[in-house]
Amino acid sequence: MTVATISLAVKMVPEFLEPPPGVESWLMFDGVCNLCDGFVNFVADGDSKRNVRFGAQQRHTELLERIGAPTDLSTLVLIQGENFYLYSSAALRTLAVMDWPYRSLSVFTLVPPVVRDSVYRLVARYRYQLFGRQESCRVPSGDFKRRFLEYEHEAASVDPISGA
Repeated sequence: MTVATISLAVKMVPEFLEPPPGVESWLMFDGVCNLCDGFVNFVADGDSKRNVRFGAQQRHTELLERIGAPTDLSTLVLIQGENFYLYSSAALRTLAVMDWPYRSLSVFTLVPPVVRDSVYRLVARYRYQLFGRQESCRVPSGDFKRRFLEYEHEAASVDPISGA
C-alpha cells in the first residue's frame, strides 16, 4: 500500500461510516465496566460537536430489546436511526463521528470483521478482570450529564427508533 492509498482511506472511511445528517448516534455501554466508562469519557472528550449521546445498557434494556440488540452486556451497542451496530463496528462507527485525529482510527473498519470482532470479544470477556468494575452505574454531573439519555428532561431528544 502506498502512502496516498492510506491517506485516501483515512479520509474516506470515516465519511462513509457517518450516519445521514440529522440522525443521532446513541452509544449504549455497560454502565459498571471501567473500560466502557473510559471509552465514554474518551468519546465525550473527542466529540466537540456532541454527535454522540450515551446510555447505560442497564438503564435502557427496554430500548435494546425493542430494536433486537443484545442485553447481556457483551458489547457496545451504537444506535443510529433505524440501524444498530455491535462489537467492533459499534466502536469504529463511534470513532467515525468524533473529531480529528480520532475519527481516522475508524479506518480499522477495513480489517475483516471476523478478526476485529474476535479481538473485541476477547477483551470484552476479560474486561472486568483487566480494568475492574463499579458497584453501580455512574451518575454524570454538570454539563456532561446532558449527553446521557437518562436525563432527557434536561436535553430533549427523539427516540431514533420510533421518532417520538
